[in-house]
Amino acid sequence: MTLAAFELNDGGLRLRTGAGQEQCEPGLALVQGQDLLLGRAAAAWVRREPAKVMNEHFHRLSTDPLPQPLERARTHADLIHAQLQSLWQAGADPSGEAVLAVPGVWNREQLALLLGIADACAFDAVGLIDSALLTLAGAGPLAPGHHAVVDGGLHQGLVSTFTQHPERLERTGVSTLPAAALTDLEDSWLSAIADQFVAETRFDPLHTGASEQALFDALPGWLEALGRGETPEAALTINGQRFALTLQRGALLRKVKGRYDALLEALNAQPLPEGTLWLHERLGRFPGLAAHLAEGLGQPLQPLSGAQLWAALKAQGQALRGTVGALSYLTTLTVSAQNEAGLRQAPARILPEAPIPTPSAAPGAAGEEPATARATHVLLGWLALPLAGEAILPLGGAEGPTKALGLPPLGHLEHSEAGWRLIPEAPAHLEGLPLSGPLPLALGQTVHLGAGALPLRLIHVQAADG
Repeated sequence: MTLAAFELNDGGLRLRTGAGQEQCEPGLALVQGQDLLLGRAAAAWVRREPAKVMNEHFHRLSTDPLPQPLERARTHADLIHAQLQSLWQAGADPSGEAVLAVPGVWNREQLALLLGIADACAFDAVGLIDSALLTLAGAGPLAPGHHAVVDGGLHQGLVSTFTQHPERLERTGVSTLPAAALTDLEDSWLSAIADQFVAETRFDPLHTGASEQALFDALPGWLEALGRGETPEAALTINGQRFALTLQRGALLRKVKGRYDALLEALNAQPLPEGTLWLHERLGRFPGLAAHLAEGLGQPLQPLSGAQLWAALKAQGQALRGTVGALSYLTTLTVSAQNEAGLRQAPARILPEAPIPTPSAAPGAAGEEPATARATHVLLGWLALPLAGEAILPLGGAEGPTKALGLPPLGHLEHSEAGWRLIPEAPAHLEGLPLSGPLPLALGQTVHLGAGALPLRLIHVQAADG
């Protein structure tokens, strides 16, 4: 059975069991009387009682005393123990064993304290590894050379650098990135949306703790819709009165541009290596951020997700296992680099480049396109683009016909006598399986691109005269 794993990022603590079940909650805690609320329960009060919600225990990882000590939690370490134990009880793995995937900036003393905390929990910590290393390994096979991963946390982000050697992936450096604090990015979006409410409805959702909490609770869904290029309705019901408006993506992006510029400036000040730059979904979920950074840095950012950490966990298997009570901190993994043969020919587990023909109903059957049908348009999310006269069609990026979607570069379509084919520059999936290279596209075939799994499909639009 695959090992369970904790991903210890305070912006989203995750426990994934060997059976594939996942628990996720923010690194938050709140004292109410003699009760201790953790994770999502504490998040329900983060804007109502901001002074009482504690969110620094994973950031500090220390035995410093809490401002409001409890009998069962007197230090930051006690809060970490309580959250790990709570997550484990909610989704315990039958094996009783787990790997700890941790931020790369924790020092030896903090890692030793973490292992001591884990030793007091109901599971056995059997592995300790840099979380960015494990996640990047799951995005492979990687091109040989240098890679950098940009990630966010509640209080600060990280830039982790790696080198992909022929047979191993090695971490070469880690630095903090305060401008990538998730709380600051969320605050900028809350403020921008609140300004739109004031301008259009004369209602200020930041006026009371209850309405600010309602705005905060709704924010993730709105960001997700805006990230897909939609124009969602934002509605809040406060004291029985409903306030609603349509979120204006362009105006909102102008409002948050200062925060995005601060992150871009901080990244430009980093000694980023020449190579591939990756952006974790914790940051990539903010609409337009990936495209803004890509334009400012002059190179595309490839998306990373928690699912890739899980893929690497399954692939590495027992290689991550150490000796309980004397674990080594892994900053290098045995991972083969991408090679030319791998680029030209996908492994057996990857789908074939062209769909396999299957027997079909007689010509003219309901729902079937005639044999002469050809692709006239491509659908990318909600945007339909004509293909007539195009030889190369870029997908995503700040320029080109898909710029209205505000996406990072995802790849491009190429046309030849054989038809259209997709050249992906971001992770792409067909029927849930990853693509390793160019894919000839059939009419009606759906490919999902990037961290947001944006659907792409070739379609035939029939003229009115048939």
